Amino acid sequence: MEKKIIEIDWLKTYYMAFENKINKGDFLILHWWWWSSKSWQEIWKKIGSLWYNVFIPDLPWFWDTEIDKVYTIDDYAGFVEKFVKKVWIDNLILLGHSNWGRISIKLATRWGIKIKKLILNGAAWIKWPPTLKQKIFKIIAKIGKTFKKIPLYEKLRNLFYRAIWWQDYLNCENEFIKKTFLNMLEWNLKEELKNIKIPTLLIRWEKDTYTPLKDGKIMNELVKDSKMIILDGEKHGIHLQNPERLFEVLKDNL
Repeated sequence: MEKKIIEIDWLKTYYMAFENKINKGDFLILHWWWWSSKSWQEIWKKIGSLWYNVFIPDLPWFWDTEIDKVYTIDDYAGFVEKFVKKVWIDNLILLGHSNWGRISIKLATRWGIKIKKLILNGAAWIKWPPTLKQKIFKIIAKIGKTFKKIPLYEKLRNLFYRAIWWQDYLNCENEFIKKTFLNMLEWNLKEELKNIKIPTLLIRWEKDTYTPLKDGKIMNELVKDSKMIILDGEKHGIHLQNPERLFEVLKDNL
């Protein structure tokens, strides 16, 4: 399986495409920032077998499409709109997973492309006010910076970040990604969710520690006439751990 390449804003953009000569429509998947388009290949093949054209772009990050600046959600949404027009996708079904769900929510309210159905799979959308525990950790982190010259500083810093579930930040490979990472987490998309006017399916699972079930229930209230499916026993990476189950849900709701 080879990826295709097109140029968007002078940037080589890699993507996967499953195209049928006779098709029922176009399906666009925005994957997740720590897993490339290849992590969705099982779902990609299964949806393609239903006679849909399926596209999964690697958005600028640290996968095949390299990041060349600091991005905001609007920057990413604009990038996706250009991708859709460049590969001639029309009247599509859009699936956004995890933090790329934020981009999908933005796209659903910008009207730059035609979306006939929105699927938010464990999508993130809100930044809650910091808890007392998080405030204390932030103070400790600031104090810790004064010990940068200590030989074990980097090792202790990494252990500390892992202890407070900031592994994602540690995985950021350069300053573009670090600042983009923080940009994405700052957004509260409550107003955008209230303005979604297209059929919307919310897929959540009970054991998700990244995007808690309670956030999904609030989304269900905010998006008018949205449908929510809760999968018991599943976790955030369902597309990797149990793609067959996720596909069955998608197939039943296309």
